[in-house]
Amino acid sequence: MDETLDQRLKRVMVLRVVMVTTLLLIAVYVEAVSESLRPVNPLYFVIGATYGLTILYALALRFLPVGAAQVYTQVVGDLLLVTALVYIAGGTRPGFIVLYPLSVLWGTALLFRRSGLSLAGLATLFYAAILLAVRTGAVPPQGLADIRDVSANSLLYSILLTGVACGTVALIGSYLAESLRHVGEQLEEATGQVADLKELNDVIVNSIHSGLLMADAAGRILYVNAIGESILGQRGAAMRGRTVRDAFNSWLLDTPAMRARIADRRLARMEFSYERRDGRTLDLGVSVSALATSEPSKAGFLLVFQDLTEIKHLEHEVRIREKLAAVGEMAAHLAHEIRNPLGSISGSAQVLMADEGFSPEQQHLLSIITKESRRLSDALNQFLVQSRPAVWTPGPVDIRPVIAEAVTLLRNSPEVGPRHAVEFEADEGPLVCLADRDQIAQVFWNLARNGLEAMPEGGVLQVRLRRQGDELLLSIRDQGRGMGRDEQRRIFEPFHSRSPIGTGLGLAIVYRIVREHRGDIALRSAPSEGTDVEVRLPLVPVPVEA
Repeated sequence: MDETLDQRLKRVMVLRVVMVTTLLLIAVYVEAVSESLRPVNPLYFVIGATYGLTILYALALRFLPVGAAQVYTQVVGDLLLVTALVYIAGGTRPGFIVLYPLSVLWGTALLFRRSGLSLAGLATLFYAAILLAVRTGAVPPQGLADIRDVSANSLLYSILLTGVACGTVALIGSYLAESLRHVGEQLEEATGQVADLKELNDVIVNSIHSGLLMADAAGRILYVNAIGESILGQRGAAMRGRTVRDAFNSWLLDTPAMRARIADRRLARMEFSYERRDGRTLDLGVSVSALATSEPSKAGFLLVFQDLTEIKHLEHEVRIREKLAAVGEMAAHLAHEIRNPLGSISGSAQVLMADEGFSPEQQHLLSIITKESRRLSDALNQFLVQSRPAVWTPGPVDIRPVIAEAVTLLRNSPEVGPRHAVEFEADEGPLVCLADRDQIAQVFWNLARNGLEAMPEGGVLQVRLRRQGDELLLSIRDQGRGMGRDEQRRIFEPFHSRSPIGTGLGLAIVYRIVREHRGDIALRSAPSEGTDVEVRLPLVPVPVEA
């Protein structure tokens, strides 16, 4: 309130200076064209006093608290100056007398309420006092010389007319000022409510962990919230005006298709892959609905979308675990159903071999039956061990020498042909994890063999072991044929193999071992660009020796 009053007083001061300066120019011009000149025009004293008071008012605004006292001071000062102008120029005829209501008006506008009537009474008192002083001869007549010749009734009429004019202006000004103040308060309250509603709307919209997108009836984007911008990897300002199809790069979001989805609630929800500009591919879930407007025929679209990539990944992991559990159950059932007949066959063959009545050829056949039965039993046991969760006791293991030894054995194994090369890089140790040494070696062997099988024409197998924060990162990258997105989704599923002689259990076992070690495994690949498999295991803090 004080700041507003300060600004209003400054505007009044500027207006006062402009009016007095105009009066000064008029006075100078009149004297310049007049043939009878007085030695000193008294009007100049009033103008000079006005400039001096304005300077005092400016200093008061700068160094004193702004309030009603300063307004009353300036209004009373203006009334005194107007009285001086009336005294110099005359007051029974229209002239400077009209400045009384103007001074009362601006005082009323600043002070509100009933202060205007007090100012109107004060203005009438000043006017009556100067007329009475001249009439009684208390002061020289100056411009009011004709007052002595005017009848008392005419003089009283002039005073009453001035009082009524000032009072009327005060009442009207007070009413208008009060109305303006009331409207201003309502506007300020409404502005505050709008600001609160906007802030509440922003809080609600930004608290929703889903992307929100609004589009007009033609499918052009009008608004995207901050979460939506982060999911799509695009700025909202850059998307405005573009069509929804262009923003998502999907024909599923054509304008006719979206209208069809709105008409049939069963089609309102969809899922598709979205490729961001940074190369990441996301699984998006999108719901389409119509914006509620007064004209349904011209309604736009509201799209709510979420990033389902992590959820899809978790669902994929659950499916893999379910399949592994099914494999383990099937293996246990097979072990029960096959072991007993194998034992009977092997035992019967051994009994027959002890009989001397068989020829050497028959004895050889019986030995083959015994040997193959034992081999089949061993293969069954290995299948059972690999398919069901292993029982192991984790311990601190330095992974660096384990992988280094496995790389050395791999380089000298028959899987590495003349056109193959195995590169190994590792950070300085120790790189200690809570792990089982043999199972970590099995993870490496399974991944390395898959990499070599993917390079039948030769290539480089890159093995890197490095520390990344509080995790150990084992990366195995080949230069083979790579794989597409659909194949990557199923790569860790049991019995899914790209090799015609593979069982499809190698990577499934790798996945199970890594998850049992509380680690994570990720695969990046593209057709004809090779495959990079990353295994992350939590590191155990090892104190550094001084």
